[in-house]
Amino acid sequence: MYKFNGFIGGIIAFLALIISITPPAFAQTQPPTAQALTPLQQQLNSENWKAADIETRRLIQQWIFPKGDVYAKPEVNQIPCDRLKTIDTLWKQASNNRFGFSIQQQQWQQLAPKDRSSIESFGKKMGWVRLKPLTETEFQDKWFASTWLMESELNFTPNAPVGHLPWNGISQERVMSLINEIGLGCGSCSIDAMYLQEERNYTYLPAFYSRVNTCLASNTTSLSPLETALASGNWKEANRLTSLGILDLAGKRKQTYLVATDTRKLSCQSLKQIDQLWVKYSMSRFGLSVQAQIWQNLKGKTYEDSLKFEKAVGWTGTQPIFDVKLAPKGHLPLRPVLSDGMMNAWGGGWIQELSNRLKSCQ
Repeated sequence: MYKFNGFIGGIIAFLALIISITPPAFAQTQPPTAQALTPLQQQLNSENWKAADIETRRLIQQWIFPKGDVYAKPEVNQIPCDRLKTIDTLWKQASNNRFGFSIQQQQWQQLAPKDRSSIESFGKKMGWVRLKPLTETEFQDKWFASTWLMESELNFTPNAPVGHLPWNGISQERVMSLINEIGLGCGSCSIDAMYLQEERNYTYLPAFYSRVNTCLASNTTSLSPLETALASGNWKEANRLTSLGILDLAGKRKQTYLVATDTRKLSCQSLKQIDQLWVKYSMSRFGLSVQAQIWQNLKGKTYEDSLKFEKAVGWTGTQPIFDVKLAPKGHLPLRPVLSDGMMNAWGGGWIQELSNRLKSCQ
């Protein structure tokens, strides 16, 4: 075992009692809106794990550090549950359930960390903690990161440990800026750097996963089958449930299909609820209103225009695409027919009638 680890831990504990950490002035930021999650979705869809990790931390830190003070007690309860769950869903969808807050939370609950040692065990499980002590040579460069990995040491590939991303640390750029200040006479920068890189994990991680647990438990019993399917990224099942739901709303399940004018019978409230769920969980990629907007952008009126619409949303193939990363915008949900739906935009003016009905429901 490396002899400096216990020594550094003692220094930290002692100096924490006598040195007050003075935070630098950081610009105050505003909490992100729903539209602000679009860059994250694009990064995840392209499997740019490092960029997505940086963006996720930026979003979370805007909530927990509203004044930009990373030394302040993190306000984890200010993280909106709906946004946290949406971010988690995006990570799980893009990684096939390998990465995400809920994936990390499962391990946290199993280990039930209560002290420094068990928190480090969780860190090892996530691939965030060193598996062996630094050598004396390595220690010269990383004395402030003897236990927890630095950002540059993370694994931004699909082969990373389950739950490895998104990371919950502080950027290496910020930590190294403190290290560089030491030679310029900053007396507290060494302690500040060790706090951000190491010590904060022992208080921040328990608080953060407590919030994750609260958010994941909220409203779980009230989710409709459609929302459950959408939240888990099961687009095929969500499409099936949408077809059946719309058929039921129009009283046409026995008929097994809708004619275009049947859209006029659909309840505005129910139609908007279905659409809002699709838009929310696909990050505005799928949804009835998304399809209607595409139709309006085409200035659609005729059968020939409907063929252009089908091409735009990818309905010209033989099989639907139930993959948010591969399907064109507006591909889902399909036109309600039987239990699965069909890729046909016209049939008496289906897309035109749908667009008109949504417009009248505004």
